Amino acid sequence: MKKNIKNSSMIQAPLNKVIVYPRSKYISHISDLMKRSAIQNGATVDPADVVNIVGEIVSLPLQISDSPDYMGYSTDELKVGDLAIFSYKVIYDLIIKQENGEPVHRNLITYEGKELFSCDIRNLFGVIRGEEIIMVNGFVMLTEYVKDKIITSPALRNQKNTKSSKVMHIGKNRLHLPNIDAKDGDIVYFNPDKAQHYEIKEKKFIILQQEKVLGKEIQE
Repeated sequence: MKKNIKNSSMIQAPLNKVIVYPRSKYISHISDLMKRSAIQNGATVDPADVVNIVGEIVSLPLQISDSPDYMGYSTDELKVGDLAIFSYKVIYDLIIKQENGEPVHRNLITYEGKELFSCDIRNLFGVIRGEEIIMVNGFVMLTEYVKDKIITSPALRNQKNTKSSKVMHIGKNRLHLPNIDAKDGDIVYFNPDKAQHYEIKEKKFIILQQEKVLGKEIQE
């Protein structure tokens, strides 16, 4: 009988980390040449396009550090068994072995024959629980923005390169920050340089922190 990872209670996530189990490291079959080009200078392959960003939560940390870097981060809304959505950096953080040039995954943990990954809590955007997407720790999921969007708000005309997108999913902000005045379906404005672009099952979206939202469109 195949053993279920989440029922293996002997593994414990370290401080500030969540252990996740992606079913594969890459979202589709790619050649070793493409893998290597993704980690070389001047790469033509965007790692966010090739690595998996979804994995089952296997273990949660006993606590989050109270250091400034982790201020307000929490595991309160996370559960073992949730399907986590995380940064490409979790899998893409690679070290090149000098002897043969093969990449080594810095966050890889081999446990009971499975390839698990240590995910910094700051790189975990949200979870899929059943049919629901729950954003955590102040991250917002937005639709991919339309280029050259005309901004009519006078307050936003002074913002260079401002873009707008519709909120797909938004949750609670980090513990020390207030929730912004936005909800699912709102059109919000932001600096595109602060946005992260991803895709799951051919559905493109943007990840942004709540405090990076500049404003929202007022519906009359």
